[in-house]
Amino acid sequence: MPDPHGRIVLAGVGGQGVIFASRLLAEAALARGAQVMVSESHGMSQRGGSVAAHLILGDEPGPLIRRGTADVLIALDRLEGLRTLPVLRPGGAVFINAVEGFPEPVRARLHEMEVSACQVDADGEALRLGSPAIANVVLLGFVAAHTSLGLSLDDLKHAVSGLGPPPAVKFNLSALDEGARNAHDPDHGLCARLRPSTVALEQASR
Repeated sequence: MPDPHGRIVLAGVGGQGVIFASRLLAEAALARGAQVMVSESHGMSQRGGSVAAHLILGDEPGPLIRRGTADVLIALDRLEGLRTLPVLRPGGAVFINAVEGFPEPVRARLHEMEVSACQVDADGEALRLGSPAIANVVLLGFVAAHTSLGLSLDDLKHAVSGLGPPPAVKFNLSALDEGARNAHDPDHGLCARLRPSTVALEQASR
């Protein structure tokens, strides 16, 4: 697997765990020996305000990711995902926690830009697992099954094992596995242009 690299933007609202998700990705990349730069921005302080995190992995200029330069957008909220789409470069990828996909004009524009658009109902899967708060980790498992950023599902599992008490770690490991499985299930994970890695499915089955 290549070294961790790329420009990642995470977007959501307060209470969805955007900052935890960025920390998990950063810890996984650091464990692989990559350089990591992280910046965060918060809107309104209460739950429901916009929250974003920028991660630059590898030897990239930074620290902020400019409009049209992100390789990957990970959106924990559909509306925040729509609002943040301009950050993506042509040929990038967006992963969104949503039941309803993007509007047709948006899908057409993403197609023109050759942007891979993937969606999964991470909220629904987290509820099914018994903890709505782990939707962010479900989405990261889904992302890890697709991208070529150099971070595998096992990398995320290793990192999350050091974040939080044992009960929380157990839930988060289950969330990562479920997200990866959804990437291989056409009834749950929808993705245009990208195909999930069979390695991720094997890692989720262990």
